[in-house]
Amino acid sequence: MDADHTPHRDIDAVERQAQAWLVQLTSGELTAAQGEQFRQWCQDPAHREAFARARRQWDQIAEAGKLLQPGPLQRTPADDRRRFSRRAFLGAAIAAPASLAVVAALHPPLGLWPSVTAIAADFHTGTGERQRVQPLPHVQMDMDTRTSVRRRPDAGTPVLELVEGQVALQSTGGSGLTLIAGPGKILADAQPTSFDVRCIEGQVRVTCLSGLLRIEHPQGRMQLQHGQQVRFDTQMSGVVSDAVVSEVSAWTSGMLVFRRAPLSEVVDEINRYRRGRVVLRGERLAREPVSGRFGIDDPDAALEQLRLSLSLDIQRFPGGIAVLG
Repeated sequence: MDADHTPHRDIDAVERQAQAWLVQLTSGELTAAQGEQFRQWCQDPAHREAFARARRQWDQIAEAGKLLQPGPLQRTPADDRRRFSRRAFLGAAIAAPASLAVVAALHPPLGLWPSVTAIAADFHTGTGERQRVQPLPHVQMDMDTRTSVRRRPDAGTPVLELVEGQVALQSTGGSGLTLIAGPGKILADAQPTSFDVRCIEGQVRVTCLSGLLRIEHPQGRMQLQHGQQVRFDTQMSGVVSDAVVSEVSAWTSGMLVFRRAPLSEVVDEINRYRRGRVVLRGERLAREPVSGRFGIDDPDAALEQLRLSLSLDIQRFPGGIAVLG
């Protein structure tokens, strides 16, 4: 034991490899070639055991991290107990290797608990969770999985910010509404309006479900009406496309709908609702077109549906990791 009473031990090369793989698998940046390398690495029983140990270390941090969920708006006795929760989190982080603990704080493993940014949000959903809230008196908001929204102080129109994820908003009118997503602002006037906004890794998609919307972006302004959609990030092309409203908002009723979408896109979407990670093996497979309807409340059933329809194999590993090929 060290002088500061912190447990410490050296870890061997295989354990370091296992930790590196776990960090890579949770980064969302694993390539098909790396997925194949991981599969081959796991052929060795010692490697599989080391990976399972690394996963248990993630779980140790997760048990404390789950206690860090955003608290209620009003102070309650539970707020006092939350102080111990933070100590428990720090203790678990110290017990785990430093490389895992640092990544865990910034990029939670496999969506097990909210990131630091999500904890600071007024509204948050975890992996596989959807909920309906009323962020403003005249606004109803459906929140998809892994979604964070916060209120922004503003002297005029009420302002919400979509930090990450997807929301469907319905405004009854009477007061305007502004939603910030990425570098853009979506504005609804004082009339009944509904719209869907998705913001994933800085890529924003806005769909007008009813009424009229205005989009303000550093590179320009535009207007959307019922059934129209626009996408932007730091750049705004100004291209407006038609959207199938029922498909865009299908997630609010627990469904995902795809029309000849690349398999990689479908798997990415399933990964949002599922703890762990599904990895595709092979670039060619990633481009395979997929059409269908999938239930999001049971992502493993959706994965099995994909496996059967495309005649694929699934190899499963600790921590909810599945290699599809």
